[in-house]
Amino acid sequence: MGPLRRVAGSVLTALAAASVAWGAASCPLPEGPIAGLAATVRLLEPAMPRLLITARLELPAEHPDYADLLYLRERRVIPRGAEVDPMAAEVWQAALDEVAGWYGAPSPRAGEPADPAAVARDLAALVERAGRAVRPAALIAWTPEDRQRLAFLGLVWNWSAYPRLVVYRLEPEGERVDDDLAGMARRLDTCAFPVRDYVAASAPVARDLFLAENRARMFIVGSEPDLPGAWPVEVPRGEEVDVFAFDHPLVAPLDAYAAVFVGDTAPILTFARLLPLVRTNLSPLGLRRVLVTPR
Repeated sequence: MGPLRRVAGSVLTALAAASVAWGAASCPLPEGPIAGLAATVRLLEPAMPRLLITARLELPAEHPDYADLLYLRERRVIPRGAEVDPMAAEVWQAALDEVAGWYGAPSPRAGEPADPAAVARDLAALVERAGRAVRPAALIAWTPEDRQRLAFLGLVWNWSAYPRLVVYRLEPEGERVDDDLAGMARRLDTCAFPVRDYVAASAPVARDLFLAENRARMFIVGSEPDLPGAWPVEVPRGEEVDVFAFDHPLVAPLDAYAAVFVGDTAPILTFARLLPLVRTNLSPLGLRRVLVTPR
């Protein structure tokens, strides 16, 4: 399986039965409001960082929903003390409101959380509304030695609750960069969101677009799989290229990670110098807006 197909399906491989429609595709989701909502958030927000640290939950550690509730609590979707076993109707509505609010979208009117069909309908509406708001741009970087060899692949994940760059591990055999860059971007589509925009360049240029020739600092803030307590961590200066290529101990166990950049990212002079070296379907203004978002 090539890395592009692997990226699009990575969040879904462990999920089961129910489905949420997006266009002609469907998102398989587990049954139950907690498990289904956690899977939906993971789908809409790949490698989403924790927003708070939680020490105690309302469920015992052996409960099948414990890990998913922890995930949702640490993303501020379900508050401490909420009635979750069984899920109270007002808690379910508030959780849907919270996630929809990340995208400025109207929240679905919640059904009964004890009804699997109602939960599936609610999550379908949430995915459809949120998916219309996110505007990810594919980041495609090739090696300096071989224009057709993929060096790293990511999504500039803006217009979301936590703007960031998501970088994905490639398969060992690698994948070729073809001339249809828009087609490569579309192959990152999932059942939750389309990918239409792309930014493509050699790996050193792609790196400098975010690090602005070492004027900015790079932090890892989230990952897949999630590693509670591991993030955020600053990438040592000079080691960013190895992190982008997954050739660094910080990212060795990861399938994907989320990064933000702090400092003077994409200053005007650097941006103007690098722009002729970049292939994109965005306007210069649109490209600059994409590059300064994850910080």
